[in-house]
Amino acid sequence: MIANSKKKQKTGGSDNFFASPFIKIFLVIIVIFLVFADISVYRTRKKLNTQIDSLKEKIAEIEEKNNKLKEGITRADDKDYIEKIAREELDLQIQDEKVVSFIMPETKQTEETNVSINYWNPRNWLGWLNNIVAGMVQW
Repeated sequence: MIANSKKKQKTGGSDNFFASPFIKIFLVIIVIFLVFADISVYRTRKKLNTQIDSLKEKIAEIEEKNNKLKEGITRADDKDYIEKIAREELDLQIQDEKVVSFIMPETKQTEETNVSINYWNPRNWLGWLNNIVAGMVQW
């Protein structure tokens, strides 16, 4: 008789690690969690980038204002510049000088009464119901 040297394989065992349904469910949950975490990080990054852009704009405005102030400091000894600033910003005039000023009538801004209302907004419905209840209470 010839001996059978091959070992018998187990038929009911779990040879493949990913064959278990619990492992599959666990991996799906991990993937879903990672997707939501990535979305959260993306939103945070987008928000921070917009804040960075707005702060860069503010820095540029402040630097421009700083340059104007430095220019004003360097021109502080110039008599023509001092006279210009005194006339424009302080409304000063030279003695015996006649000043003509024009007063423009104020334009009234018309208010728009055509306001669009979103009828699908729950707050509008609550406001409408509140007005009805308030009207009933006043009777």
